[in-house]
Amino acid sequence: MITLKENFYRLLHPKIVFLLTSAGKDGKHNVMSCAWATPASEEPPKVIVCVSKEHYTTELILQTEEFAINIPTKDMVKAIWICGSKSGRSVDKFKEAKLKTFKASKVSAPLIEGCAGFIECKVTKTIDAGECYAFLSDVVESKADERYFKKGIWIADNIPMHLGGRKIVYFSSSSSHE
Repeated sequence: MITLKENFYRLLHPKIVFLLTSAGKDGKHNVMSCAWATPASEEPPKVIVCVSKEHYTTELILQTEEFAINIPTKDMVKAIWICGSKSGRSVDKFKEAKLKTFKASKVSAPLIEGCAGFIECKVTKTIDAGECYAFLSDVVESKADERYFKKGIWIADNIPMHLGGRKIVYFSSSSSHE
């Protein structure tokens, strides 16, 4: 057995990588790549997303207490890397990653065209979690593209999963066991 201290969290990977969108009070939008999210409750529906305190996304979420989780497909991997390696304080990542957005139904953060699913969230509690804030949030809307999600599960090998570092793998429903 090897001892892991700094990278212990990678024992919990792979995780779905998503594009986290946010909007500030001034209406400026941002997007970042993220993999640190988990359901927190089914009833009522809640999710927790953890974001570094230093990220611009955190600043915007703290302003509006809203965000959206956009689940990309594997043809969006280039956009995932762009959105995960630059700061929205200095770069329009939507433009640089060639991402088109549309209005969410219940939050001010935009949604990204071409994604396989969306979860719109309103923060109910911000928890100091070391170098991150954990945003405990109500899920106010969630949708999935039926080409990728049927009978409550992902069905295609199109969903990027973050393995760690710069490694992405793809979910494969063909390897499931019942």
